[in-house]
Amino acid sequence: MKKIAFLSLFILLLVSLLPACAEDMRVDFYDMGKADAMLITTPQGTRILIDTGTNKGGKQLAARFKEEGIDSIDTLIITHYDKDHVGGADQILDAVSVRQVIMPVYDKESKQHTQFMEALDALPDILLHPMNIQSTMAMESEDGVRMTLTAAHKKSYGKDEENDFSLAVRMTYGDTKFFFAGDAEAPRQAELIEEGDVACDVLKVPYHGRKVSTSEKFLAAANPKIAYITDDEEDPADPLVIRMLEELGADVYCAKDDGDVTVFSDGENVYVQK
Repeated sequence: MKKIAFLSLFILLLVSLLPACAEDMRVDFYDMGKADAMLITTPQGTRILIDTGTNKGGKQLAARFKEEGIDSIDTLIITHYDKDHVGGADQILDAVSVRQVIMPVYDKESKQHTQFMEALDALPDILLHPMNIQSTMAMESEDGVRMTLTAAHKKSYGKDEENDFSLAVRMTYGDTKFFFAGDAEAPRQAELIEEGDVACDVLKVPYHGRKVSTSEKFLAAANPKIAYITDDEEDPADPLVIRMLEELGADVYCAKDDGDVTVFSDGENVYVQK
């Protein structure tokens, strides 16, 4: 039977399965079009995957992992159950060894969500951490990478509530900060601003770079040096969002134009490799 942890606060030590491989932390922002998938690799080799793209994207990502010799993921975080975030999860769970999964708790009926849950059921030893409404989770790796995850504040947001159930992931390495906001729209962004600690060096721009009523306030609070937007030709980022970020002094990268982008942190500075 799976071990399931329901919690409001949980301190988890991430144990690396690999030897030390670098002094810098690395975040790969994969070009999945209008879909999210980011792989964090800590200096000692702990791997954390945030979202898995669509079903097609998941197949491509699994093939890429095989080519690169990546056969294990320490932690898989699914921010929410839209098909462009969870769609490839069953492919990843089938292709590589995953030690634990962190995911939100809310009702969802979709083919992609069903496939994800069926894939989890087929892995009885995987450790699951479902995050209920208003819950918080903290993690720290042995090499000093710290994460805080927060779940949505409300049980309901309105007509288009799916995106606002997105888990938010704040990550710190040394003096550098990263923020992954899923597809947070205006209500969820307002919650995140209220929570505080939005300022970051690197921002995965929420909601594929679409403008919402809180965009200006949220982006100003984040004030990133580097911003990555998961968009494509059919659904490009809003030019106003890009302009807001550029006016804040951020280097803005879009999947549509820039493809894969890798961001490194040495604990003091962040820099990009395309």
